[in-house]
Amino acid sequence: MTDAYPDDGGPVLLICTVGGTPEAVTRSLLHWTPARVLFLATDRTRPKVDAALMAYDEQGGVPIPPGAREVYPVSDEEDFCACVREMRESLEGEVTRWLGRGKGYRVVVDITGGTKCMSSALALVARRWACQFSYVGGSSRTKGGVGVVESGAERVQHSANPWDALGYQVVEDAVLVFNHGGLTAAASLVDAALRKAGDPAVRRELGTLKCLMEGYAAWDRFEHKKALDRLRDAAKNRDDFRAIFPACWEGVVRRLDRHCECLERLAGLNDASVTWIVDLLENARRRASERRYDDAVARLYRVLEALAQVQLRDRYGLPQTSAVPLDRIPEPLRTRWASRAENGAVAIGLQDDYALLEALGDPLGRAFADAGLADREKSPLAARNQSILAHGFQPVSEAVYGQLHERVTALVRGEAPGVSIAEPDDWHLPLSSGSAGCPATLSEVTYPGVRGQRSAGLWAVWCGETCSSQEESRNERELG
Repeated sequence: MTDAYPDDGGPVLLICTVGGTPEAVTRSLLHWTPARVLFLATDRTRPKVDAALMAYDEQGGVPIPPGAREVYPVSDEEDFCACVREMRESLEGEVTRWLGRGKGYRVVVDITGGTKCMSSALALVARRWACQFSYVGGSSRTKGGVGVVESGAERVQHSANPWDALGYQVVEDAVLVFNHGGLTAAASLVDAALRKAGDPAVRRELGTLKCLMEGYAAWDRFEHKKALDRLRDAAKNRDDFRAIFPACWEGVVRRLDRHCECLERLAGLNDASVTWIVDLLENARRRASERRYDDAVARLYRVLEALAQVQLRDRYGLPQTSAVPLDRIPEPLRTRWASRAENGAVAIGLQDDYALLEALGDPLGRAFADAGLADREKSPLAARNQSILAHGFQPVSEAVYGQLHERVTALVRGEAPGVSIAEPDDWHLPLSSGSAGCPATLSEVTYPGVRGQRSAGLWAVWCGETCSSQEESRNERELG
């Protein structure tokens, strides 16, 4: 490493751990010329603060007024937890206030002095600050080069923005949030880290991950064109995934390409289709995986409605269920609905859609009735009608969701036997686990209402052959 010099910029808040010798502190003061300095010292090292300040003055340092320097006590330099707790209590407010003064204000954290407990505690506490880390080394050491830095040989060996290294910890935090359904929140976490990082390569990699997460968030909101644009932008920087997900980046890229192909079909649709219906069904399954059953059932209801509408449009030339001509409705439904007609047409809802299909002799109408969905009192749809998101005040239970999901999925598969319906974890991003970044096993959970189907748990972890095998399996189930 080479000697690092402070960049031209605004006032510096310097935070130093203090050890048994004052020389490193003095060298750091001379290097950074802080406008304010905070010392972290024990009772035994407190005198070294005065010695360091005296040497700083003697060597021509820019004067630091008494009100611009503070000593925060460390009660036990060998107690890591106590060091972390005390440093957090002492420093968080100081740093927040300092950085809040303006854009040019900077924080430098010097971890040279004190015990290893003190240095590591300060590094841990400071890991999320917008700051620089500094370390004072030397050109020569005692004990044949392996001891302490000799007096007079001190120099600032390295100064670095911790976010250039710790940005990857944010990646894991963001992936956890993402895999739990917080897609927009995850992108915001990455964006915050991106703004603090200084290394151009790190900024580019975090930007690619943010773009990826924003794409899936848009997809989850049914903004298919925006989602496609964002995922395509992420795909342009696919080499960044090698750094972000080193254990299984190729699997991530293959899945990204597959999802872009799916979005191309969705973004090109001008009207409802089986592809659109399946996308809505997969969205419902993601809501259920988050235990948001009211939201999931609301989507399943729309799947049923759209399935009937597509069938009436494509097979019977009835494009609008809001205005079905009476002369196209067979008896006895025509007589029964005639009183509701306006201008020779009648608006029909979900139950009427399927009643009309059954009257027309369509297998989908019969399948709807055989599934017990036409029974207005006993059908799982009755619970939907009483839900908070429909007309009632009762939350939808997991059991009701499971019953409805099973029947809706069967109807969709009946109309499109070769269609693929992705599992809720199909969007999940990989998490590193263990020292090698690879998990020993994949946890499995059974999703409600999906008999005989198992998938990776919400904290999906992919790597190596596991990642590849999952991708190959999903490639075979690609949306039709």
